[in-house]
Amino acid sequence: MHTERPFTQELWDQTPAVVQAYIRALESRVAALEGIVQRLEATVQHVTERLQQDSRSSSRPPSSDPPQAIGRRPRHEPSGRHPGGQPGPEGHTRALVPIAPVDVVIPVKPERCSRGQHPLYGQDGQPQRHHVTETPPMKPSVTEVID
Repeated sequence: MHTERPFTQELWDQTPAVVQAYIRALESRVAALEGIVQRLEATVQHVTERLQQDSRSSSRPPSSDPPQAIGRRPRHEPSGRHPGGQPGPEGHTRALVPIAPVDVVIPVKPERCSRGQHPLYGQDGQPQRHHVTETPPMKPSVTEVID
């Protein structure tokens, strides 16, 4: 480190050699410490930049955003549509199998009305139906070959 000292060369020449050696050792120590500080500042800046990344400023998914980044996400303007299915063409569903090839029929009839808890009498002419199709368990076929 070659910094200008706050005193004249004449005063330096009058300084004892031991004190001059001590001052030079301190100057080299200060130079080494300044280098360490510069490296640490660069590391802190790099870490700070990485911490400020979120899904909008990197290739990371939104689920990896830190909690403070969630509030910075832009809000979408409401479209006026209600959540869920929208009116339009009817959806497509798988057709029910006729009752004849069904293996097991499980009638489920509630005893009471879900709204007023009144007892239910009679039969529903068109009950809701749905099918549960289970595939049979697969058994591996093992073949042994003897030479």
